[in-house]
This record gives sequence, C-alpha cells and structure tokens, in this order.
Amino acid sequence: MNNITIEVNGDEQEIPSGATLIDVIEVLNLPSNGCVFSINNTIVSKNKWSMTPLNSGDSISLFQAFAGG
Repeated sequence: MNNITIEVNGDEQEIPSGATLIDVIEVLNLPSNGCVFSINNTIVSKNKWSMTPLNSGDSISLFQAFAGG
C-alpha cells in the first residue's frame, strides 16, 4: 500500500493511502475527547471521523476545549 503525506497541526506525517481521520487520530495517539478536528479548514463532526478519507496534501488541525475563568 502506498503512503501519502498530510500535515497535522503544522507537522508533516506519512500515512497509508486510504486512511481515514479516525485512523490518523488512533495511529498518532491524538486526543479525541473535547476536541474538534478540521481538514483543510472545514470542521469534521465526530460521527464522520471514521468515514472521512484523507488525501495527499490535506491539512488537519486539532482544537481542544480549555476550561478556565
């Protein structure tokens, strides 16, 4: 299987072609609770993570909710 290159929070990553967003979250051990992910500046709802394929050159951003006061 071929690999593709994507960007995760500004860092290049090599992943298998055909990987989905949930695959990347699991392989890179990214947090998922209280987090929002976007691909190419488009938010992906959590119920679609496993159905969202990634393409070479995609840029993934991770946003975490912070509590404070």
